Amino acid sequence: MDFSKMSAYLSLSLPFIFIAGLLIVLSQNPWFSFPGNALSDMGSVRNPVNYYFNGFLMVFAVLGFIAAIGALRNGLSYLMPLAMVFLFLVGVFPEEYTPHAPAAVFFYVLALADIAIVGIKLGRSGASAGYVWSVLAVLTFALMLYLVKARVFKGLAIPELVGAATILSWFTYIGLLQLRGFKL
Repeated sequence: MDFSKMSAYLSLSLPFIFIAGLLIVLSQNPWFSFPGNALSDMGSVRNPVNYYFNGFLMVFAVLGFIAAIGALRNGLSYLMPLAMVFLFLVGVFPEEYTPHAPAAVFFYVLALADIAIVGIKLGRSGASAGYVWSVLAVLTFALMLYLVKARVFKGLAIPELVGAATILSWFTYIGLLQLRGFKL
């Protein structure tokens, strides 16, 4: 199997890997509350089972990086590989360490910017859904900012999952494009 196909299948599997991994991490952290915590609270140095979350995040970031490199080779990514490096750093540095917060912010900014840029490129090439992805990336970022700034929830987990849902949906979309042999 060539790298392009393998990375496309990996892109399609990322949402399932994310859900399975998150369920495992949540099973080890029964105290966790989606409205009351940030996802990274499960990776805190104060959490005796933080390695579940941090390890999962690093493994997921490596898989996402491989998928993003495949997309990059097909013209369907620019910033996503770098976003995955920052996601990996979120797992390396628990929330108590200075690099954690900037790494998390850069992950979301770069991933959503990548979706917006590639969406425009797809739209200009005639792909009907391209511009929709660009708008969705901007709306996702705006919604995340609103939820955080308006303090709709005590914690950050729900805004984080809003961003993750868009990013994971995007990986599914570009995985399907790649399996159809689409290149930009």
